[in-house]
Amino acid sequence: SVQAGRSARFALLPEGKDPDDLVKAAGPDAFRIVLAEARPLVDLLWMRETAGGVFDTPERRAELVKTLRELTSRIRDESLRYHYQQEMRERVLSFFGSQRSARQGRQDGGRPGERGQGKAAAPGGQFAKPGGGRMAITESLGQSALVKRGGEGMSVREATMIVALINHPVLIDENFAHIEFLDLANSDLRRLHAAILDAMAHDMANDRQAVIATVERAGCAEIWERAVGLIRRMRQWPALETAALDDARDAFSQALHLQRSARTLHKELKQAEAALATDPTDENYRHLIEIQAQFQDVQATEALIEGFGVSSGRAGRA
Repeated sequence: SVQAGRSARFALLPEGKDPDDLVKAAGPDAFRIVLAEARPLVDLLWMRETAGGVFDTPERRAELVKTLRELTSRIRDESLRYHYQQEMRERVLSFFGSQRSARQGRQDGGRPGERGQGKAAAPGGQFAKPGGGRMAITESLGQSALVKRGGEGMSVREATMIVALINHPVLIDENFAHIEFLDLANSDLRRLHAAILDAMAHDMANDRQAVIATVERAGCAEIWERAVGLIRRMRQWPALETAALDDARDAFSQALHLQRSARTLHKELKQAEAALATDPTDENYRHLIEIQAQFQDVQATEALIEGFGVSSGRAGRA
């Protein structure tokens, strides 16, 4: 946990690479640059909650403030909690102040940040980018899984389904109707899914090595290795080649159920947010809260399942 007088900075590597990979591919200078760009925890929290977000209504801005307050309230040290909350308040004021300035500038026919004869300082201080607005970030920070929003990173749930299908091809035939129309958020896993469909089309989906060969011909060998690596790190042993078919079947069925529920609720959540933004009635607000609660239930169930390999003691089978 974070403590007063003890700071942590995060050096964010390109996705899918460890320090050795980076040094081998780009040399030690590239790694030094990554270390030089290490960010404090407060930056990562802020970016995770604001990157790619749209805060054009009071409801969305209030939701951001609420989320930041809940995150910082978990800090046990009273003094440190106070300073984190103060930092977040200042960032929120600068962030939304820059948006108001931009709107005012457009209404006045001038450029954002200009008032009267003089030019105002860029809102946000050291966190502002030229022209005001969101905090400037490096490409590596923007692409990091630590600050990515859902749908961009490779999720354990989706990886479990794909890895289980490739390692246990009998599941492909058993779940043909579902597999053909799998709705995956991650683009890399969609490529593996396409390779599975290609193997099915050429009657090569009944043998693990044949499916893997199709994956490699599609240029997805590196994606396959990353997906398996994720499954091993998260100890989702039922999706691995060494698991019994019944275990793999159960794991796939659970992941598929959660995937379909989560994707459906995600779409409903976006529709509910849009409805509340355009028509902020009590009914629309209650509907949004209900969907959020259902979505959180799915996430909680998934968290329990993801921890099963560790708590069961069977992770060693991998």
